[in-house]
Amino acid sequence: MLPQQCIPANTFTALSPALVGQQTDAYGNTSVALGSYERISPDGRFVLRSFSGGRLGEVSLVELSATGQAVAAYDTPLSNEAFPVQGSWRYLVNVNGDHYSFSSILRNNSQRKQSPVFRGGMTGFYAAASELPAAASDKPGQVRIRSMSWPNANSDGERQGEGALVARTLTIDTANGRVVADSGQVGLCRERVREDGPFYALPMISVDGLEFAAVPQTPVKGEQTMRIFAFGAQGTGCTPRAVFGFSSGKTIFGFPHADAGAADLAYEYRANVWWVSRGPGMPPDGLRFNIAPYYANPRTLLLASAFPGITRDGRVIYGATLKDCPADPSKPCTNQAGYVISDPYQSNAYQQYLQQPGASPAARRQCITHADVARERAAFAKLHGLAP
Repeated sequence: MLPQQCIPANTFTALSPALVGQQTDAYGNTSVALGSYERISPDGRFVLRSFSGGRLGEVSLVELSATGQAVAAYDTPLSNEAFPVQGSWRYLVNVNGDHYSFSSILRNNSQRKQSPVFRGGMTGFYAAASELPAAASDKPGQVRIRSMSWPNANSDGERQGEGALVARTLTIDTANGRVVADSGQVGLCRERVREDGPFYALPMISVDGLEFAAVPQTPVKGEQTMRIFAFGAQGTGCTPRAVFGFSSGKTIFGFPHADAGAADLAYEYRANVWWVSRGPGMPPDGLRFNIAPYYANPRTLLLASAFPGITRDGRVIYGATLKDCPADPSKPCTNQAGYVISDPYQSNAYQQYLQQPGASPAARRQCITHADVARERAAFAKLHGLAP
């Protein structure tokens, strides 16, 4: 395996019951426990899983090797729906706003009584947060964290998940975990009521905290599909960046392209994972590609189970169930739960796009290499003081 060689187009790695435990459904069927809500670290090394099953408790961390093998699992003191501060994973956050140090949770995974570093930011169901890029005005040792949460997260009625969008930006002194500035809750998109209506759903903040995705519930103009917006300079605005012309699931962001292209997007829809390329040469709204693996046996199915994550090097990683059925219909199928690592640039859909006359030469990245993966894993380990 040479560093400049392409990684495999797709890798499915089944999880071991000995590592993560098993679960039983309402019909008595037993399967490997696969978290129902998962986030992927920037280097693809760790998966933060909620609803992890009885063996690992409410929230766990599963460690993957560079080739996608699950090599370790860690217990945490976190509660279901906990989420990372994207971009750095400097902190892991409970839905009540308690921020825990990622590196300390990893080192002390057997100690559930570990204390949070600080409390703050948006709270509630499906909250999300990102560390903003460093600015010239930032003081040494300080970082800014911007967060959003599901609208009406604490409602028990039909309106849960629908409402006005709100964000909040904290400035943190990382040396002592002290909140030194707080924007308070800031309403978003109020200037767009005449276009989008007042209510949104399925919000997600970008990895760098500069964009967000949401679906208007009662749009005055256009269809009820996903929109991508940019925050203003002070975390207040709502500038349209892209509009999906199709149905989608909750949309997550990758890292912005180094050559000034907008961050790619990904989402799960009807058990398939879709990748939206917004890199150089792509139209403003991007182009979407179904990156599901191709299997010669039509009776083999890969069913994505949760929305995916995009690593800094561009891989798309997600939990899935592989239903492997022999070509002979009389023989039983087998089901395995695990993780898929995909290189979207090697997907059949993207490769077919490159054959079209209108495909931009600027879009012709060949693949993600083993060197790309190694570089990001080394950088993440250095940031958190981990062994490579």
